[in-house]
Amino acid sequence: MDAPGEAHFLLQGDRLSRDFVSVGVEDTVAQALEKMRAAPGSNEIFYCYACDPAGRLVGVVPIRKLIRAAPDERIASLMFTRVVKLPVDAPDSLVEDFFVTYRFLAFPVVDAEGRIVGVVEVGNFVDTFSDTLFDEVEGRVRDEVFRFVGLPENELRQTHPVSMALRRFPWLLVNIGGGFLAATVSRLFEQTVERLVVVAAFIPMVLVLSESLGVQTTAVSAAMIANQRVDVPQMRREVLGTSLAGMMAAGVVALLGSLYSPHLAFPFVLFIAITLSTSLAAGLGALLPFAFQRFRVDPHLASAPLVLAISDNVTLLTYFTLVTRLLG
Repeated sequence: MDAPGEAHFLLQGDRLSRDFVSVGVEDTVAQALEKMRAAPGSNEIFYCYACDPAGRLVGVVPIRKLIRAAPDERIASLMFTRVVKLPVDAPDSLVEDFFVTYRFLAFPVVDAEGRIVGVVEVGNFVDTFSDTLFDEVEGRVRDEVFRFVGLPENELRQTHPVSMALRRFPWLLVNIGGGFLAATVSRLFEQTVERLVVVAAFIPMVLVLSESLGVQTTAVSAAMIANQRVDVPQMRREVLGTSLAGMMAAGVVALLGSLYSPHLAFPFVLFIAITLSTSLAAGLGALLPFAFQRFRVDPHLASAPLVLAISDNVTLLTYFTLVTRLLG
């Protein structure tokens, strides 16, 4: 049942387009194209809708896929059976959410028996709700940014400074802990830093590369979780591509390091340390959001601070260890 006050404009009157093409599941591509040519109306057609003998919507075929298929191929072999459809009594808020979430060009509208009665197209939606659409997209982007940097979605509605401080303080503790551990690692290699001052000069550059690449893969994993579309092959490619980018950056930094040190071993240390640390940061950034989701911790809030803390300390440990062994 619809909530009181829900508006129903898009699926009423002339906003519900009757310019659609329905075909039988056993029709061939040639038959479907002929029905399209004979269909009345002047609106652009984005999808062909497949119906069973009782007229119920059971599949959809994008026009581009239909045109590229062989003329004798059956619609049943081409259609997508998981149809995203709207009920004829859907309120405008649901229609809006469908367009923003799925980003299709049109949605079929069905009655209580599942028979298609029309389509609602993106043109009608944008014309009617352009301001709402932009506000919705802006709001979603803002919420994602807030969550990724450790802020709650309702941050802008907070009015009390104390409650704002208490919400942010836990993640500052993570940063403090990571910083203290990094200071401890640096203290362990104090003699190396005193003996080779150039080692300290390159610490910021070494750290920022692993941090940047780790946060990038974290963002990709968090986006997959948010969209509920986990693509493992894509995630592997993301980690590999990020690691290769880190290796390329390591080569550039190594060349710069050769200008500051007469030892050929120092550029080699820079290259190895940055390559290892950026690869590890990329892997952590890809895996931590899924690990936090498994333990029911918001991956957007928890992943970035921990990825930065872990990658910083592993980077420093790798960097100082290689410098000590190869140049000490």
